[in-house]
Amino acid sequence: MTGTKKTYRNTHARRRAVTCLLLCLCLAAGIAPAAPAAEKARTPVFEDGMAQAVFTWSNLRSEDYSNEDSEILRFCVYVETDYDTDMDSMADLVEVFVQVPRAAAEGAYRAATIYDPTPYGSGTVDEEEMNSTFRMNPVPFDYKRLYQPGEKRNPNGVVTTLDVAEAADPDSWNYKVPISGKDGYAYASQYDYFLVRGFAVVEAGGIGTYHSEGFELCGFDLERDAHKCVVEWLTGNRVAFTDPYNNIEIKAEWSNGNVAMTGCSYGGTIPFEVAVTGVKGLKTIIPFAGIASWYDYSNSQGIPRFMTAAYVNELASYNSGAAYQDDDWTVINDDYASLLWQLAQDQLGSNGNYNAFWEAMDYTRDVSRINCSALIVHGLNDLNVFTKQSDLMVRAFEKAGMPWKLVLHQDGHNDLKNRSVNGELWEEILNRWLSHYLYGEENGIENMFPVTVQSNVDGSYLTYESWGDFAADTFAYDKTVNPDAVSHVDAAGLREHGPSYMKGKDDFGRKLLQDNYYLTLPEGTCATYIFELPDNYTMYGIPEVHLRMATPDADKDAMMVTAALVDTIDGKTPFKAFLTKERLQNTVPVKTVGMGDSGRMLGQTPMKTLVQSNTTAKLVTLGFADLRDYGRGYEGREYTASAEKMTAGEYHDYTIYLQPTVYTFAPGHKAVLVITAWDPFIEGYDGDGETDKPREYSFDIDNASFEFRIPRSAKPPV
Repeated sequence: MTGTKKTYRNTHARRRAVTCLLLCLCLAAGIAPAAPAAEKARTPVFEDGMAQAVFTWSNLRSEDYSNEDSEILRFCVYVETDYDTDMDSMADLVEVFVQVPRAAAEGAYRAATIYDPTPYGSGTVDEEEMNSTFRMNPVPFDYKRLYQPGEKRNPNGVVTTLDVAEAADPDSWNYKVPISGKDGYAYASQYDYFLVRGFAVVEAGGIGTYHSEGFELCGFDLERDAHKCVVEWLTGNRVAFTDPYNNIEIKAEWSNGNVAMTGCSYGGTIPFEVAVTGVKGLKTIIPFAGIASWYDYSNSQGIPRFMTAAYVNELASYNSGAAYQDDDWTVINDDYASLLWQLAQDQLGSNGNYNAFWEAMDYTRDVSRINCSALIVHGLNDLNVFTKQSDLMVRAFEKAGMPWKLVLHQDGHNDLKNRSVNGELWEEILNRWLSHYLYGEENGIENMFPVTVQSNVDGSYLTYESWGDFAADTFAYDKTVNPDAVSHVDAAGLREHGPSYMKGKDDFGRKLLQDNYYLTLPEGTCATYIFELPDNYTMYGIPEVHLRMATPDADKDAMMVTAALVDTIDGKTPFKAFLTKERLQNTVPVKTVGMGDSGRMLGQTPMKTLVQSNTTAKLVTLGFADLRDYGRGYEGREYTASAEKMTAGEYHDYTIYLQPTVYTFAPGHKAVLVITAWDPFIEGYDGDGETDKPREYSFDIDNASFEFRIPRSAKPPV
């Protein structure tokens, strides 16, 4: 494909090209840009440290939407990157959806920007979701090909934001994604609260996503650099065009150069990626459940988390809308299909070990360039992106000497939109944070306590003075339950029990919860350690399981050891806990407890809080390690392939690090630590599912050396 001209087949892209061609003709004819409005335009207003609702909201999804009638202008631009990842000779363009108050475009003030870089937003490839195998082309791919500099476009004139907004086609953002039929720019209305308060909002999927150019490169530095380019455009240091064809430049003349990046999951990962570049203008990041190291997401202490070691290729292909050659997404670019295959092979070759492939996707390696603040948010019940990722982010900002705050809530893989935080709407906390870091409002938000944690007892939010300054307690386990000097664990017994439990239903026809699974394991498939803790004992930090283990299966690799900590009374008596529900996409149920005024046609916003459910067991935290990887520490980079041969039956020292957590054990409750083999909820095993990892292996635990170090805060909450 080298040297060929890019083609754009989708209908609304062609309409945009025609519209921008008209702009081009006007420019050539010498028609002047639209003049500022004669009447005095509104500008942002700050009261009590918060931006107030000033501008009138308009519904971007309205069938008869027009920028002419809106105080919020909406349009798309195409930011030029430095590289030609799809190898067509031209530098890749990234489509960016812009929403900005008209007053800023008219010059009444300069707007700060909230940037959501979620790759899912523009449209995902839902057919064969999370299965890229059918798209692969088994031909080796050289990653160096992706790093060729693309030819830059010579601007053929410049138009203003008002001109582009006047000619904008709502189909640019109001479209249906192929196959799935979902709305394009799915997150576009997530930030309406801030639009009416004078902030601009931009959204971009990045290279390789639908309507952009290039290849989707999950975790690669080229993905990061493309989003960095968007920040540079917002600060006046990067070129963007009105469309991919006519080379008409559009500047962000409405921008004050201050940018906040935020998003959830993949969208919470990219802000941290970009922060480590130190790009000018990025003042703060607000990652929700973001990833700091792709190794520590896909693997844990030397063991792949999923059925196979290959995952990055799945997520890349899920967002690869730009790689298709036709409107119906039936023919994929051959080079990209080879790239997907190569990604899979490199992960399979690592088989859970940290190597050069994973090092390139570990953003914690060099954090010296970080020069912004961070408000890091994570759910304590998130079993998709584990809380270790937010812990790694905190460590990175601490090492860089830049301000950070950590908020831990009781939900699963989710953000805090419309949530009540001790009676205050979460958006108001964000408002103060963004007003301070983007508009310079002196409201004291930078002095909030470093750590805010939602209590598992009553849902209230407590504050702590530090994170990482942990003390550790050890308690003796109940020897009457586990009296043996050696505990023997055999994975073979899980082959039937694990899949059977996952398919089971309770008396009301509901799927059995993961929380109860670890207390149902058959004899011989686990070792159980029960601890009586002081009343209302609060665990705070990273629990560590220290033990000596030996295995007769020294010739096998990727033998998972699971350590799960469960809160229970006696395994039968019910109590209340925050439980994630599969039918709610593994989030905790919520209820409305009040209403808040969002302002300017947005009306009342329901203020919601999490709801507890009845259970007989609550999974508190868990961790995983490979039997072959002994004597290693917390950092993922320690889990490189070992050249030392393992000897059958020889004991080695291990530390299994459970996920960072904060949890209070109520009076009468017990902490039950279960050590078992592979975990069907984490690896996704079913009765016939294929896996690259062994299912039949065993190991022995020397109970004389067993120690469970329970962390607690060096200081009580304040």
